[in-house]
Amino acid sequence: MASSVASSVASGTVDAKTLTGASTPFQSANYGVRNYSAPVKDSNGHDPANYKAAPVLPTWQFATSDPTGGKLTFEREVAPANGWHTWSRKGKVTVTGGSGATASRVYTVFNGQQLVAAINEAQNDPKIIRVVGHIDLRWSSNNTVFKEYTSYSDQKMGGSIMLPSNTTLVGINDAQGRPARITGTTILIGSELANGAVDAETGYKAWIAAGKDSEDYPTWTRNIIIRNLVIDAPWDVNPEDSANAYADAMTLSRAQNIWIDHVSMGDGDTPDSLASDTRHDGLLDIVRGSDYVTVNGSYFFKHHKTTLIGNGDSGRAWSDDGRLHVTLSNNFYDRLESRLPLNRYGQVHMFNNYIYGLTDSGVSADLKFGSGVDPRYKSNMLLENMYFEITALATDSFCKKAIDGGNGTNPIGFRSSGHQLLSNKGGNTTPIAWDGQCGYAVPTGANVWTPPYTYTLQTATAAKASVVANAGAGKLK
Repeated sequence: MASSVASSVASGTVDAKTLTGASTPFQSANYGVRNYSAPVKDSNGHDPANYKAAPVLPTWQFATSDPTGGKLTFEREVAPANGWHTWSRKGKVTVTGGSGATASRVYTVFNGQQLVAAINEAQNDPKIIRVVGHIDLRWSSNNTVFKEYTSYSDQKMGGSIMLPSNTTLVGINDAQGRPARITGTTILIGSELANGAVDAETGYKAWIAAGKDSEDYPTWTRNIIIRNLVIDAPWDVNPEDSANAYADAMTLSRAQNIWIDHVSMGDGDTPDSLASDTRHDGLLDIVRGSDYVTVNGSYFFKHHKTTLIGNGDSGRAWSDDGRLHVTLSNNFYDRLESRLPLNRYGQVHMFNNYIYGLTDSGVSADLKFGSGVDPRYKSNMLLENMYFEITALATDSFCKKAIDGGNGTNPIGFRSSGHQLLSNKGGNTTPIAWDGQCGYAVPTGANVWTPPYTYTLQTATAAKASVVANAGAGKLK
């Protein structure tokens, strides 16, 4: 499987690595370095009185040796041509990540400090980083010293990993077959930088006003592959307020050509029920002008705010309008509360996903389904052949649960067909065919789009069985 990148790049496409350069500055150096500062009250509402360490710690699965002996298998694979990640404003691309890494740019890491060191050494060079065991930036000294985050500042910078361009980050199953795991650590891909101006928006608008190509604006992070990892959403030790935490499990910001495959993401050992306020933010957010992203074969479970695509309405048009092309396919959304996804501006293609939710009385808050696909301001979505199974819910209520825009904001267009819908209400065990349009208008004229990539579409029923069997970390074939 370790074929050369040259032979793996599809005919007629370009290696996404060639899109990186001056427009993709290395941004990672200040991340992953703890400052152990005391909590302070700031203008964003981070009040020391609200500081609370994670009340439960996981059972650690630290490793000190590589069960593969360093042999590469799937690590050099490039991304398949079946999602928005294969496109760009400069034409068709192949996302290669770190597939072409030289021997000196292939790293096997067993702790957070080794992961940070690998990133800082390789910078934007093509690199493969293989995680074995359990990574958590709260541990240091070769996983022998543990210290909880001491403040918002300590967690924001010291508890985050920033992946640079041209990276393949993968988990390696241990000798017991368990996939590698990342806990207590936010994974960042990209950042919205000002490029010397007063703020990011001013800098970007000045660049465009000068007649320059937005693709050359120097804040992009591009060409990243993430596979076969369990990622636990961090517990926010000092959130903004009782309803808003800061730390996501993974955030894409001004990121392009990203392929996320066979990851498992949830709250891990620290569900929100362990606190009287909100201690988790998103699982996987795709925001701030990010574009050409595919998430497939992944498992999302037991979390409140799952995925946000576009994090604002009119105030974000300068960065998001015409961007946020995202594919979500063959994923398992299991006992989640909301945002599957919540979409503003995004041209989003969802197909062959399985959504399972519980609305039964007495179900704990960490498991109860609130809302699913959430089309909002200027979104334009295409949903095909998905399986919705939401327990104890009347059929005529599905359009307020499975698909609902919530605030009444207007999408550009919405198309939804080929689904199966199942509720066990009244002892029912038979799914029904459902188009799921839920009153939303289909796009017209120039707003009608067709995915510019090939993909295999299963029936909703076949997709459910396939997703349950194959989605998530540890299930790569």
